[in-house]
Amino acid sequence: MGEYSDRAPASNMTITRRTDRATDELVGICRGCLADGHVNQQEAEFLKDWIERNAPFVKEYPFSQIYRVLTEILRDGVIDQDESADLHDTLIRFVGGEAFDEEAQTASRSTALPIDEPEPIITYSGSVFVVTGTFSFGARKLVTKEIVCRGGELGSAPSRKTRFLVIGELGSRDWINSNAGRKIQKAVELRSEGHPLAIVSENCWVQSLN
Repeated sequence: MGEYSDRAPASNMTITRRTDRATDELVGICRGCLADGHVNQQEAEFLKDWIERNAPFVKEYPFSQIYRVLTEILRDGVIDQDESADLHDTLIRFVGGEAFDEEAQTASRSTALPIDEPEPIITYSGSVFVVTGTFSFGARKLVTKEIVCRGGELGSAPSRKTRFLVIGELGSRDWINSNAGRKIQKAVELRSEGHPLAIVSENCWVQSLN
């Protein structure tokens, strides 16, 4: 019994060292993917494959969070421009150290967002929606599916036709420099010009699904 107890800490230490080493390698790979300012399909596929080859860690933080995003983005085998930008923002937040809260398993929430107050009533039929950011609800394709099945239409970027910009609740405090930030800024400009465009939070949108 005593001999087993003496060996257990060494075993635990080995697991910790392996996890630390794998995390350091993950950071290095992510930095490499970010080096040219965007994440292409080949880089995303390599990163997903690397995580899968390190199977013991695939369900652990931070591997699980990044793997979930990669799996959703690569599900149809093609990465579009918005998905590439979202993945880029996700990796930036991870590498920068403020992406995910290990205990809560959530990313840092966007702050000082120009959300409409009071929250508007969201209507779907004939309304054009633009979605941006990373959603707790699920992958962007799931979000847009919920909108379309309720009669809403989709836009790729805020325009005079846009009625609602929906912002995913997971984001960096430095959101203004992200892909999401550029869409938000455009929506703010349109709103200030008098266009009936509402900027709503993910929480407000989710409530409209009930």
